[in-house]
Amino acid sequence: MAAGGGEEEEDKARMEAVADKLQTRDAIRLYNWVSHRCFSDCVTTFYRRTLGKKEEDCVRSCVRKFLLLSSASAARFAHLADPSSAFDD
Repeated sequence: MAAGGGEEEEDKARMEAVADKLQTRDAIRLYNWVSHRCFSDCVTTFYRRTLGKKEEDCVRSCVRKFLLLSSASAARFAHLADPSSAFDD
């Protein structure tokens, strides 16, 4: 029975490694998507090496909106997973 416990631990470690790899992949994809979306929406000229004031403000606003949406979505999903947790509707 002890040998079976060792196999279970190995399986658990493998599953955690796969989950970590998937989370990293998804985080990179999300970062790339937000970067592309905000750049496409905000950057209008390519005459300078740096962003103009309006472009910079737009990018900041775009990223801020995404972060707020992500935070609210995560809180809502956490509430759905555990209805006993505190959540203001």
